[in-house]
Amino acid sequence: ITTDRDLYHSYTHTATTEMGIRIAEATTTMVLSSKRQSMMEVSPEEERQISGMLLEMTEDEIEVAARASQDYFSQPNAAFTTVFAKLYALRFLRAKDGDQKKALSRMQDTIRFRKEINVDGLRKAFDKDGNTDYAMRLEKDLAPRHLYVQGYDTEGRSTYIFVPRNVQGHDVEWTIKQHVYTLERAIASSRARDKTVNAVVDFKGFSLRHAPPTHIGKAFMATFRNHYAGAINNIFLVDAPSSFSFLWNIFKPLVGTKTRNKIHFVKSRKNELSKFCFTNQAAFALMHCGEQNGILDMDEYLHEIPFCEGFRV
Repeated sequence: ITTDRDLYHSYTHTATTEMGIRIAEATTTMVLSSKRQSMMEVSPEEERQISGMLLEMTEDEIEVAARASQDYFSQPNAAFTTVFAKLYALRFLRAKDGDQKKALSRMQDTIRFRKEINVDGLRKAFDKDGNTDYAMRLEKDLAPRHLYVQGYDTEGRSTYIFVPRNVQGHDVEWTIKQHVYTLERAIASSRARDKTVNAVVDFKGFSLRHAPPTHIGKAFMATFRNHYAGAINNIFLVDAPSSFSFLWNIFKPLVGTKTRNKIHFVKSRKNELSKFCFTNQAAFALMHCGEQNGILDMDEYLHEIPFCEGFRV
């Protein structure tokens, strides 16, 4: 199963739950009309489990789950609600190593989280009918250019970039919302078959004065661990200084084993990122052979470039 911003085709049939709610039961194949057709295989057991997860959810929860996909969010279609809800459920099921009960619990927690912080409102902030208060706050908070999406790896994964030295001020609510906006944009921009992304933290010029208060750092880590399970393929920490080890010792216990295995410490001068992405998809700051060296125009990035695309030179 996979999604893309190009349109999709699916075979569906309907089934009635014990609560009498009619939902669409999707098969495990969706064919995309895109430059590169791709599929993500789903085993019969996984299909049974994700179907079971949806049977335990309310109609509203299923709708929120489906809206997590930018494809569905941008073009809602009731015929495909269950298709996209199943895609979302699959991510949690695999993150929990096939434990259906744990996956359902974490998925429902995440659905509550998405509603509480209004993830959909953040994603639509710069649309014509978006929330102007959100747009103004994001404009202000992202102005220092410390969070943005730029470039792709060799498999089409978009790159979520965080530059701690550019952060100006810390606020629990909006620190989380800034990062959620950027990660959601990266996921929407991903061209990879599994819709995962890579995260890059540019530590050049970093010192402990750039570090967030511990409670904000922990809230940030908990958000990503609990609500974006399986969304990140690799995490690259570029040019991390020795001072970072102090922070790492604080936050390492909050990072799951699977996530720790995705973390790579790399040096820009050694061009170590070139193993994962083409030189025309990375900036000099991330690897010295990088060719993406245009200046980020945040106004253009937020107002003119579609949400499902990153900054481009």
